[in-house]
Amino acid sequence: MKEARAAALKKILQNFSGKRILVIGDLMWDEYITGSCSRISPEAPVPVVLAKEEKRMPGGATNVLKNLVDLNISAGIMGVVGADENGLKMIRELKKWNLNAVEIWESPDRPTTIKTRILAQHQQLLRLDREYAKPIPKALENKILQVLRQMIHKYQAIILSDYDKGVLTANLIAGIMEIANASNVYVAVDPQVRHFHHYKNASLMTPNEKEASAGLGVDFPENEEEAIAIGKQIQEKLNLKHLLLTRSEKGMALFENNKSVKLIPTVAKEVFDVTGAGDTVVAVFTAAIAAGSTPLEAALLSNIAGGIVVGKLGTATASNEELQHAIEPEYLHYEEYSL
Repeated sequence: MKEARAAALKKILQNFSGKRILVIGDLMWDEYITGSCSRISPEAPVPVVLAKEEKRMPGGATNVLKNLVDLNISAGIMGVVGADENGLKMIRELKKWNLNAVEIWESPDRPTTIKTRILAQHQQLLRLDREYAKPIPKALENKILQVLRQMIHKYQAIILSDYDKGVLTANLIAGIMEIANASNVYVAVDPQVRHFHHYKNASLMTPNEKEASAGLGVDFPENEEEAIAIGKQIQEKLNLKHLLLTRSEKGMALFENNKSVKLIPTVAKEVFDVTGAGDTVVAVFTAAIAAGSTPLEAALLSNIAGGIVVGKLGTATASNEELQHAIEPEYLHYEEYSL
């Protein structure tokens, strides 16, 4: 049975080519300053890092986008940057990615978001955020929805990548949901707690346990039963078609209906960095659904992909080829419980 499922998952990956998914969300730069650290500053009780390498790459919603591109999905992006040089650089960079759409607006009321991480000996010592995370102007909301109406028919799915930096406002979320549902387009959400209840009627939500419990206003789950109860409550409250609750080293819980939950153990062998793992999970699950998979198959693929990226340092992706090679019958175990 597991051998047959492994073969089916590999076939689904082959079907990714030609599928079209649109990402809408918060665009930002991920900047890394890497060096060595061997002493404490005489000026203050802080480490001194001797910088040796600096690199910058598109992050936030564009990390979801990069995951889709590396999966051989035909992807598009909609978002907002500041009216600055960093915003222009973002637009120029994304136009090199062979996307089917790059719809990015410049907003003069904010800088382009930059997250700078300082690392030494493979450990993150500090993160510096430069941003203005207020809601985008209403005129910009209307423009995004206008363009979405014109292009929605080209896509099998939309992923809303919410980093709470101002793009996915309550009004914009409601408008996207209305347009997508009217066109029968699958909507996947990687949520932020502040907007949790605005995502009612989404096709998929992929919160981690911390986001899920905070979104409901309850304590963090201390055991499996509490995690299942939280997931069930979220799915019922928000009327979600699918809920994938990510549970770190405990794996995932897939809620498809109000009758049962499937618990999937983690496949990660070593965890170096969890940065961006949620982006990979929502990208792979949505791509699999667009390619005709069942929710269980999509969750199993997402779990394997998540195990790949947490074994890499920094924001990373799992390519279609990596996933093909990583699928093993031993990774396809799950347990089903009645609700």
